Amino acid sequence: MAVTILIPTCNRPEALAACLRLLVPQIPVGGLFELLISDDSGAMDTREMLGREFPSARWMRGPRRGPGANRNAGVRSARGGWVVFLDDDCLPAPGFLSAYQTAIAGVAAGSPVVLVGRTVPGEGPRDSLLWESPGYSGSEPLPPSCNFAAPRDLFEESGGFDERFRVSFEDMEMFSRLQLSGVEIRFVPGALVGHPMRRVPSATKLAARWESRVVSTHDLGASSVQILRSLPRHVAAVIVSRFRNPKTGHDRLPATLLFFAEYLIFLVRLPRWVLTVKKSPRSAFWQRMVAAGKAPPRFGL
Repeated sequence: MAVTILIPTCNRPEALAACLRLLVPQIPVGGLFELLISDDSGAMDTREMLGREFPSARWMRGPRRGPGANRNAGVRSARGGWVVFLDDDCLPAPGFLSAYQTAIAGVAAGSPVVLVGRTVPGEGPRDSLLWESPGYSGSEPLPPSCNFAAPRDLFEESGGFDERFRVSFEDMEMFSRLQLSGVEIRFVPGALVGHPMRRVPSATKLAARWESRVVSTHDLGASSVQILRSLPRHVAAVIVSRFRNPKTGHDRLPATLLFFAEYLIFLVRLPRWVLTVKKSPRSAFWQRMVAAGKAPPRFGL
């Protein structure tokens, strides 16, 4: 088995089915590819859908500890020497898999290389503050985790995704680690997927994303006082920056109310997050980077 295509999923059988209808016809016959679905769903709808429509896919139950943990569990179960990571709501374009196959063939055995495909926003309103979608065209500092490929050994040796990041930031943290470790991030433009625009979640879910920044600033050496002083300014600046891109004006008021509620919830939860992270050990990798002067300045803020 040369390559495992790993798709983590959670309670989205319709989106997963749409992804697989475009992906499965691209998988060549001959046993060189394994299609593995790591399922964090609470119900069995996804497994039943796979049995009906995509019996060639191998299903496994995920650990239900967040997307990073779900991907890590899938890699541990993978049979391929390379793993192609694809999110369940991505829509692979024709030639997606063959582009990765060609790029993988061009990587010398044992070379520290990770391949990243192109991700473009799919269907949905692109001019609204209340809709979002990840994207990657090769020029951004760090790619998202919805479309990339890595040698299984390299992924496991790097530690994979840090499972403390249960809601967000796990991809940025991992790719930062890989880059600082000397891994080449190689762009594969032909491995193209569309990522549908998603409605921005509730203020509570938006605020929950900031817990990851508490973990990361703690890893980079910030004290509890420094986190409490610096992170609110950083979050406020990020929220204000959302209004700088040209957007239509019809949703600015509801977006302002939503993001203001996000900020208030973040401020309420911040002291508890700080107390929690203070009791946990810092990342050994980031401690080494801080000691060597290679960590982002100002705690990454």
